[in-house]
Amino acid sequence: MNSRKTKKEASEVTKRSLSKFIEKFSGKEQLELEIDQLNSKIIKLELDLRSAKIQLEKRENLARQAVADRQEAEALLNQERVRTQTLSYELETIRTESEEKLQFRGIETLSQQAVQAYLSKLKSFHAPSDDLLTAYLPPGTSLSSVLSEKVLERVEEEIRTLLDRLDSETGLVFFYDLHRMVCEAIAPPVPITSPAWQLGHNFEVSLLEEILSKDYRLLVFVLHAGESFIGFTPDAEIFDIEEFIRSSVKEKHSKGGFSQRRFERLREEDIAHHMDKVIEALDKVLEENRSIDFVFLSGDFQLIGEIRKRLPLNLEVIEKSADIRVEKTGGEEILRTVLSSRRYLL
Repeated sequence: MNSRKTKKEASEVTKRSLSKFIEKFSGKEQLELEIDQLNSKIIKLELDLRSAKIQLEKRENLARQAVADRQEAEALLNQERVRTQTLSYELETIRTESEEKLQFRGIETLSQQAVQAYLSKLKSFHAPSDDLLTAYLPPGTSLSSVLSEKVLERVEEEIRTLLDRLDSETGLVFFYDLHRMVCEAIAPPVPITSPAWQLGHNFEVSLLEEILSKDYRLLVFVLHAGESFIGFTPDAEIFDIEEFIRSSVKEKHSKGGFSQRRFERLREEDIAHHMDKVIEALDKVLEENRSIDFVFLSGDFQLIGEIRKRLPLNLEVIEKSADIRVEKTGGEEILRTVLSSRRYLL
């Protein structure tokens, strides 16, 4: 009985020991498995770290290269900027020198009678094809703003440059043969009001003839210190009113100091008194003639400015740079001069 019990107890002990051994072995295996997994993760992380380092090195290399490329690009850009500025300066210098070398072939003043003969000759020109260009340019209007681009390209650049130099207060009429047999412009005495152009067998002169043939009501001033002229014509043919205004005005003083200042003050008073007489004559003319088409002003710049202040704002004023000396000129010649045209050979 005791022997069986002993054997049974021994068997139980053996089972428990074996169970503990198995449990112990199973835990070790699990631990080793976990260790293997951790090692695998470590290897993966090391590989990821190495890959990240490689990518970082590549990016750092690319960044360094980008910086170097940027610096090189900036250096090249600066070189190109300097080169562009240099070329622009050289081009502007060449253009300026070229424009300075461009000269009008001729400039002349045409009386009303001479203009009629001039237009008669222009009307005689005839081209078998559409080679004759006429352009009407009001004051401040360029050829490029009137012509179509296709036609403008057929006018030489040098001609356009010369034409742009002309700053006529009354505008211009441009006559141009595409074969350069005729190349000139005329500034009429009264303003061109509307832009127009024609390319055809003949020059278009009828518009200019119409402008010149109208019976304009004109008020004319020639202003100089001590000697001025005022005239009015209702038909641009002959003055109905003409008045020569003369005053005693001291000549300019050449010495310095107090004496000169006092002399100049007295001279200014003389000129002011002279202008009072001119303005008195102006008021009389305006009172008798309310309808005036144009006012022509010629003479001393400062005196012209004074008269401008006294003219009604609705009057159209044209300044004439002609050197008209009142003491040597009659009314008829003054009218001829202010109604003359200016011809420019390009």
